[in-house]
Amino acid sequence: MAKGRMNKISRTAAHTIAEVEPTTTDRVQAMIDDEVTGHFPAGAVPRLTLLRHGDHPLIEPGELYLRVAVGRDTAAREAWIEEHFDRLEDFRVQRLPEVKGFVVTTAAEDAAGRRPTGVMKMDGISMLAPEEHELARGLTPVMARLGPAGLVTLDTVIIAGIAASRAEATRWALARVREQPDYARLSEGTREPGGHQPGAGLDQAARDRLQGRLDQQVKEHFPGEGVQRVAVLGYGDDPWVEPGDLLVRVFIEEAEEDPPLRAWTRDHETMIRALQDELTRGPAGHSYLEFWFGENGRQGRSRHRLGSPGDPARPERDLTPVDVRLEPADLEMLDTLITAGAAASRAEAISWALARIRERPAYARLSQRARELDELKANF
Repeated sequence: MAKGRMNKISRTAAHTIAEVEPTTTDRVQAMIDDEVTGHFPAGAVPRLTLLRHGDHPLIEPGELYLRVAVGRDTAAREAWIEEHFDRLEDFRVQRLPEVKGFVVTTAAEDAAGRRPTGVMKMDGISMLAPEEHELARGLTPVMARLGPAGLVTLDTVIIAGIAASRAEATRWALARVREQPDYARLSEGTREPGGHQPGAGLDQAARDRLQGRLDQQVKEHFPGEGVQRVAVLGYGDDPWVEPGDLLVRVFIEEAEEDPPLRAWTRDHETMIRALQDELTRGPAGHSYLEFWFGENGRQGRSRHRLGSPGDPARPERDLTPVDVRLEPADLEMLDTLITAGAAASRAEAISWALARIRERPAYARLSQRARELDELKANF
């Protein structure tokens, strides 16, 4: 059933991916420059720049983004987002609904020579085909962090017409690797008696004691903030939790209105950092701190990665985050790779699988086809 769905999507992928040509982006850019002043107060937006695939590592083939450079530091950027984001989104919906998201950066470099940048990807479930949307299908999100080779691999699959997005290309790649004898042997080795199994972390009694301590600590850090309870989740408790990870989830009572999460996080930044420090120093090796607002997190969710500055799991400058949503079979595969010692995390396991794809002779032919398609479009 799942394979049939993949084939259905793949057959239409070539028709849904259409690279926007430079002449078109130039024409649309001129229209943006003419119209943007009517949507924002004078001086609020220096310039909105239309971006396409190749302008930023996060942009996939066929996607368009808008970039705006504001302020001179991260605080100024965040203040601009708070004040003007609704206008920016209205402009996108009314005039450029094809735009997938925004790149909001500072107008000046920081001390390290970088321009702090925030990327917002607009996502929603289409009324035309809701059953095909990743959110509606309940797929589990995994944040891959890929180098240039990994991005090129996924984009090659898209350009060749096999997949419509990097997420779909990732699922396709994982399915291909699962078919290989090498993976079958690797998987079998983890199931053999005495084979390495993913640790469940703390036993239940230890987790109950830890949860009691954390419940008290969280309520001390957030007095009067409606904290209901704290849950300590390990591998197997939630599909999102990876082998060896622990997740501390804080449940906050329902509010009359959905809380603005960026403002809430900013207002509680000191207390969140203090709680993160306590959890990071603890013996249990927590990996994430999560806040759920309202019943089942329906009013919003906020997640924070825990770890020391030297934590190798933290993103490196040359890695690009790619948000992919995976089927249960994909998660099982990634966790098998972790259990077998081939990777330390699901993100690393995705990179491992993409490297196996690149080793196959068929990928060289696929890459050549993608380059030929690019050349044909450029010369058309």
